[in-house]
Amino acid sequence: MRRQAGAALLLLGLLAGCGRIGFPVPPDDYGIGPRLQQERQKEKDEREAAARQKEQEGLAVPPDEVILPDMRPVGGR
Repeated sequence: MRRQAGAALLLLGLLAGCGRIGFPVPPDDYGIGPRLQQERQKEKDEREAAARQKEQEGLAVPPDEVILPDMRPVGGR
């Protein structure tokens, strides 16, 4: 009986001391994924700001993707 009471007391102490049962869950704004999203958003904002500044200065903004002509072999055997 004393053994069961001691085990129950130990179990209750561990549960109360540890707080939540199970694996810890990191917050949504912590880790690699959110950091990458923040960096991408920052880069996008910087590109948009640079494009707006160039438009105000009257410079043409090149598109993000440049279409090149097909490659043709030079010379031959």
